[in-house]
Amino acid sequence: MPSHSHNKPHYASLIIAAMITMGSCVVAQAEIFHLSSGGTVEGKLLNPDESPRSTFQVQTDSGTLVLGRTTVREVVAFSAQLKQYEEFLPRMPDTIEGQFQMAKWCDQNNLPEKRDYHYNEILKREPDNVEARKALGYERFRNKWIIREDWMLSQGFVRDGGRWRFPQDVKLAKNDQDIEYQQIEWRKQVKIWRSWLKRGGEKAQEAARELQKVNDPNAGLAVIETLEDENVPAVRELLVDALSNINTPQTTMALVKLAANDPNDSLRDRATIGLEKRDNQVAVSYLIGQLKSSDNQVVNRAAIVLGRLKHPASILPLMDALVTTHKFQVTRGTQPGRTNAAFDSNGGGGMSFGQEKPRIIEQDLQNQGVRVALKQVLEEEVDYNFDEAAWKTWFANKKMPLNVDLRRD
Repeated sequence: MPSHSHNKPHYASLIIAAMITMGSCVVAQAEIFHLSSGGTVEGKLLNPDESPRSTFQVQTDSGTLVLGRTTVREVVAFSAQLKQYEEFLPRMPDTIEGQFQMAKWCDQNNLPEKRDYHYNEILKREPDNVEARKALGYERFRNKWIIREDWMLSQGFVRDGGRWRFPQDVKLAKNDQDIEYQQIEWRKQVKIWRSWLKRGGEKAQEAARELQKVNDPNAGLAVIETLEDENVPAVRELLVDALSNINTPQTTMALVKLAANDPNDSLRDRATIGLEKRDNQVAVSYLIGQLKSSDNQVVNRAAIVLGRLKHPASILPLMDALVTTHKFQVTRGTQPGRTNAAFDSNGGGGMSFGQEKPRIIEQDLQNQGVRVALKQVLEEEVDYNFDEAAWKTWFANKKMPLNVDLRRD
């Protein structure tokens, strides 16, 4: 570009004004025809809809030219704005003001690459020009001009929608979305099978067969939710069997809570079978906690499951739970845990008023379920009944490990 640095400052503005005035008489859009021989022809294609194409009929400034199909290597659109730009460029003064005016004209006429070229020309002369920097997307950061996108990419970030994130975070989010989608689909499918089971007939048999096949971890939540909402024993048993085939921490916890707490004997047994077939250290930890329950029935049920699982970590807790202390509310003349009506002094059957208020007592209870479970876990021909001290003395003399750490789960 020729230098016009000695022109008067307002000359560039006058040139731009002339360009805008002349812009109203721009030629129609044209194309550049790159020839196989290496030359080019500029003009307007007169037969754009010809198919299959045999010739290119081109209107040029000199007249109409017909080019053979094999003569033309590539056709590139050459817009009216670009043609106007090429005409005006040699007349533009090569000054900062001239470059600014040309950049703004390019911006108004949808020529972004040419626009950026002129802003960069300004920065070659004036590197800290704020207007040019901002127009090119730069911002000030730690006393340096940076393009945020380039800087973020250099730091290892990637664009995810409207946010910058690390690739591993994007991958995790994508995995979470995939899991959520699969869980939604499984909810729909399990709901359909549940309706078939209640309908009976061939559909119920098909649903039972399909539930027995399920082992996708993403199906676990759907089965757990359905089980919590189901009251029909036969359907609940099928759902427990399905949980037994889905090996996740969530299904393990669902099974152990059923095994220890469900009022249905058959369901507790099925859930325990499911726990026996998998790594059950999480379940054992939960059951050991249940041995400290204030409810004596909960203690014995938890022990029964521990006896089936035979985990060595349960040995000492079972010994500690052979006899447990529980609180009961009683009145005079009643057995712990019961309340009776008192008779008056004449032997009548009426209620006695003014008797002493109920009181809370503590009572030690021997847990038969714990004793049986302890013998199952130890698999030894010994029995010290409910004597915790005797059991622990024997156990210490066996030199068996007293502690098993479950924290890693």
